[in-house]
Amino acid sequence: MKRTIILLSVALLGLMLLTGCNQQTEGVTIGVVDEAAAFKDNKAAAAAMNYLQELGAPLQKQAEAAYKAMQEEQTEETVAAYKTAMGDLQNVMNGEQQRVVALIDAKFNQVLDTYRKDKGLTLILSKQSVIASADTVDITADIVNAMNQVELDLTPPAAPEAAPEAAAPAEPEAAPEATTDAAPEAPKAEGEAQ
Repeated sequence: MKRTIILLSVALLGLMLLTGCNQQTEGVTIGVVDEAAAFKDNKAAAAAMNYLQELGAPLQKQAEAAYKAMQEEQTEETVAAYKTAMGDLQNVMNGEQQRVVALIDAKFNQVLDTYRKDKGLTLILSKQSVIASADTVDITADIVNAMNQVELDLTPPAAPEAAPEAAAPAEPEAAPEATTDAAPEAPKAEGEAQ
């Protein structure tokens, strides 16, 4: 009898363990995205590239014209003009590229976060950092589609207007007029000539 109770207890415990193993608990849900593909293969990124090409075209033409002029007649003026044109091209394009990439990156991160929340994902991993995964967790196409819906305002911010004082050289302030009540002179140290 004692042996039967022990066997029944073990069997019951085994059934409880098996039942517990079959129950699904809320776990971690993961999405994997190919950032490089999702970041570049969308309409927002294409619009940004077109904007940068259109912005750079006239500056590139100026630099090329200055280069040709320098090749035809190399003088201090033509070399300086070429250096100025190249400097303008590089400064404008570097600044705009950084600004545009920052805009796209912010929108990309916003799209990823919105997608993660909408789909109930715990986290989204970069495909480059994943060794192996099932195709069912690849969300790259969904992210590209979401980025295609993004509207970017690529208009450069208005240049800050220079303050009137900074725009024009400061005029020297008029010296205060001498008053009849002059401040008393500081006492002279001993041994100074009078």
